[in-house]
Amino acid sequence: MGPGLTRSPEQQKVVEALTPDEADTVLVKWRYSAFHRSPLEQMLKDTGRNQLIITGVYAHIGCMTTATDAFMRDIKPFMVADALADFSREEHLMALNYVAGRSGRVVMTESLLPTPVPASKAALRALILPLLDETDEPLDDENLIDYGLDSVRMMGLAARWRKVHGDIDFVMLAKNPTIDAWWALLSRGVE
Repeated sequence: MGPGLTRSPEQQKVVEALTPDEADTVLVKWRYSAFHRSPLEQMLKDTGRNQLIITGVYAHIGCMTTATDAFMRDIKPFMVADALADFSREEHLMALNYVAGRSGRVVMTESLLPTPVPASKAALRALILPLLDETDEPLDDENLIDYGLDSVRMMGLAARWRKVHGDIDFVMLAKNPTIDAWWALLSRGVE
């Protein structure tokens, strides 16, 4: 066992993009498991959460131990394979295989990020239905405003979809607020 990062203070610094700010919660990690001597489990319970996304170093030591400990506490761990580091490829893969086979799920970063554009008309419908006030489901050619879709939610959708289709805006969605019309816009080739 070596001295770790304490021998090289320049390696202790957190890169600026990941430096916590005053709104972030920072926990001191005392042992391999992030749950040991920390309020992590209680914080998750207090916020009604039962899932933990795990990233960082070292995959086969603290990350794997935290995932297994989470599982034993009825918390569902998700190890993010491309957001973990380790001493070697073999140790990295061992940790991923161990967690995937015994205590959690292994995912990639991309699978955790929201998809800006639904992949199908059915996915679009599934995205839209919870935004409506009505319990009745509209047909694909019916006006969504008549079913309670408000302008604020429509603006949010426009902003989200504009990331892929730069010409989509609120006015375009409001002119023809139907699942059919919106799917025609979204299913075009990406610009």
